[in-house]
Amino acid sequence: MSQAQQVEVLVGKKPIVNYMLAIIEAFNNNPSATVVLKARGRAVCKAVNAVSAVKNRYFSDIYVKSFSASYEDVKTEKGIARLPSVEIVIARRPGSQAQGSPTPQ
Repeated sequence: MSQAQQVEVLVGKKPIVNYMLAIIEAFNNNPSATVVLKARGRAVCKAVNAVSAVKNRYFSDIYVKSFSASYEDVKTEKGIARLPSVEIVIARRPGSQAQGSPTPQ
């Protein structure tokens, strides 16, 4: 069995499908991996939707290990903006790793 690793996915302006594929690929490569999704601003909703979609369509054994929400001060052209940010850590349940990983259709 391979060693658990942590995969970081930074959610931004790309379509949700790109982030879903990143999560699926991480779990297909290493079922015991931990995936950390980081997002801020408008991408917060996209990160939550990506986790939800992967859980509902591909891996029903995914669970949220931790969730943290805060604010980040970002320097912009107009000054400093205070943006909401989230960090979602997901993993697969330990007993389910013996089963085959579903492949996206």
